[in-house]
Amino acid sequence: WKRGFDDVADLENGYYSIENVPGLPADLVGTLFRNGPGRFGVGGSRVRHPLDGDGLVVAVSFRGDGSVCVRHRLTQTQGLIRDNLEERMVSPGLFGTEPDAGGKLFDLRKAETKNTANAGILWWKDRLLALWPFGKPFEIDPGNLGTVIGNLDSGATDIGGMLLDNCPFGATPRVCATTGSLVNFGQEPSALGTKVSFFEVVPGEWRPKYRVPRKIQASGYTYFADFAVTPKWFVLAKPPLQSDGFAAAMGKRMPEVLSFDPSGGAELIFVGRDKQANQEVSVPIDGLVCEGFVNAHELDGGRVVVDVVAADRWDPDRPLWETEDPVAGPRTRLVRYEVDLAKATYTQKTVFDRHLGFATVNPQVVGKAHRYAFAAVGHEAIGAGPLAGVAKTDVESGEADVWVPERTAFGGQPVFVPREGREGEDDGYLLTLVLDGAARRSEVVVLDARKVSAGPVCRIPLEAPLPHGLAACWAPDYAPDEETMERKFVLLRMYSKKTATWNAVNTSMSMIGTNPFFEKQGGKMR
Repeated sequence: WKRGFDDVADLENGYYSIENVPGLPADLVGTLFRNGPGRFGVGGSRVRHPLDGDGLVVAVSFRGDGSVCVRHRLTQTQGLIRDNLEERMVSPGLFGTEPDAGGKLFDLRKAETKNTANAGILWWKDRLLALWPFGKPFEIDPGNLGTVIGNLDSGATDIGGMLLDNCPFGATPRVCATTGSLVNFGQEPSALGTKVSFFEVVPGEWRPKYRVPRKIQASGYTYFADFAVTPKWFVLAKPPLQSDGFAAAMGKRMPEVLSFDPSGGAELIFVGRDKQANQEVSVPIDGLVCEGFVNAHELDGGRVVVDVVAADRWDPDRPLWETEDPVAGPRTRLVRYEVDLAKATYTQKTVFDRHLGFATVNPQVVGKAHRYAFAAVGHEAIGAGPLAGVAKTDVESGEADVWVPERTAFGGQPVFVPREGREGEDDGYLLTLVLDGAARRSEVVVLDARKVSAGPVCRIPLEAPLPHGLAACWAPDYAPDEETMERKFVLLRMYSKKTATWNAVNTSMSMIGTNPFFEKQGGKMR
């Protein structure tokens, strides 16, 4: 398992193709994108927590002719480029990684939390974005995975002015199946409260529904792991946390400010999507620690059903791989809340009492009533531990159809891809990347979502082992051919060479180390 935190070497040619893959479904055409930490140190130093690692985007394109095209590349954030140039960690990480010694005495970069772009991935309207919950996104070329230089000094993008001021674009976007809108949220915690912005993008476009996004102010300094959407509501879960007001006022990072309150209560917060109506309902609930939303949908009478991945505690500060036993981490389960908004009451039941994560549904039922939830699960039916296999849970009956790999293999988020000519909610494929730590190899696993326990219909061995990922998405029908890939990588090498020339500038040009000489670099990609 710990080998899932090894750094990844660049591919010699940037990509490779695998021909005549046995069992590969012919109707599976598109690209699986995955994001997660892929480099865990520089200059001999290691990050304290893996979530401080630099983001690595992996792409596997299914061409529909029995072949796949594989590539992976680190997102070229400003933080990564700085670290490479100075051969040390220049800025702190969100989860406790401190800057290495060196640089100017008064270097403002040492107080600037590094945007690692490692937590989420979004495909929308032919654009690919690498996401981080507390910063602006970086645009990625979907073919060669080069980082497209955005309009901000850091190289990130404000998505055509949609992201105002310091407002971040979160790492857990969704597409509402009722309206067809892309929706997401961003959070800005402070000692005065946590400002939350909700983004809604017009179907099929990169144009926001509202020029100024819907906003609320949650009480206190807090953290929202995810959100859900229904036709009428955005849904948040405020966990039972205590905040250190002094640490918050001093600008300390989130894990230094917040701690779990085992005797505290949580809230489900329902925010109306209609900006003009300006509705907001908070319902106090038990001590829910929401690691992620599965889905939500509305019932008659002002009731809302919310399915969540609930943990038994909040513990973001564990360094995970260096000293901790992974089975000692928080234990999760799939829980359903039915909330009466008018009465501010709720009922709760456990749907699936097995450790799980990265839960999702068929994209055609996001915000609607659903029958199946798909999630990554551990090897064992009891207890916590690293995620490894895939489960399909019937949320009505609680029955689960489960597949797990070998004991030394570990998987991440399963992505549901509807089958051509589909006839049911589970008529499709589940795709996931699996790392066998003992064998030091990774593979793409394709499962038939109708019969998960029957095992993979196809296993695609990759040339190099890849780290554990965080989030994945599917780009239907995007599957560049060999000629397109060759052309794209010629272009990437040209831009990368130009970027390297510009970045040869000595950082001592700035007395305090904040000069934005990375900002445009005379090119379009790095």
